[in-house]
Amino acid sequence: MFEALLLTAALAVDLDPAAMLKTADAPRQAFLHSSLRLRATIEQTDKPKQTGEFDLHIGNDDQQLVVFRDKRQQGRKFLILGDRAWLIVPGARNPVAVTPNQRMMGAMAFTDIARVRLASDYTGTLQPGMEPCGEPAQPCRVMDITATTKMAPYASGVLWIDGDGLLRKAVYALASGKLAKEISYRYRDNLGQLEPSGMTLVDMLIPGNSAKTVLEIESRRSVQHPAAMFDPQEQVKR
Repeated sequence: MFEALLLTAALAVDLDPAAMLKTADAPRQAFLHSSLRLRATIEQTDKPKQTGEFDLHIGNDDQQLVVFRDKRQQGRKFLILGDRAWLIVPGARNPVAVTPNQRMMGAMAFTDIARVRLASDYTGTLQPGMEPCGEPAQPCRVMDITATTKMAPYASGVLWIDGDGLLRKAVYALASGKLAKEISYRYRDNLGQLEPSGMTLVDMLIPGNSAKTVLEIESRRSVQHPAAMFDPQEQVKR
């Protein structure tokens, strides 16, 4: 059975790395000009689960606003405009400039859910052969990627892309070469179109780390956001 899948995948995927990165980006691109409801759960052996709830508002590729909904951090916001980012705290008079790689919860950074742009920020080189990946396991092409812009959240990485061109797994690294994060990606069918349904993230910077951060995309609606949605000064007033 796996051999048959291997042959199908080998025939189905365009083996041009640039085209593969563009195809892998496509499901996330479908979330532009949308509002998403997210739930994140930190799972760790012998420890209670921790959960968080968020709203993610996406304009174009350079506009993302995260609004915390859980009681502990309700009303806090994180806004990304290109390579700039701000933390907005209820009651504060001004937004606080922070890095776009700011942690959101557990292993998950804000850039992981809205800012990874493979086709525009990276160049890729295919490794020979194929490897199983995903659940259930299926044949995947393996690609090494290197950042081509300072806006890229990671300096390099390795991607596993299935026969449909979907990104199933990624291991990202820092500029030092140290492995930073492993992310597994999940998808669902929405009226005949596959779209992201969630991801599982593991922080590789912590030796022996067994904790997983599981992100679920609970719902999505298309919307044309007003310009004020992505204005840090306007968000302070709300």
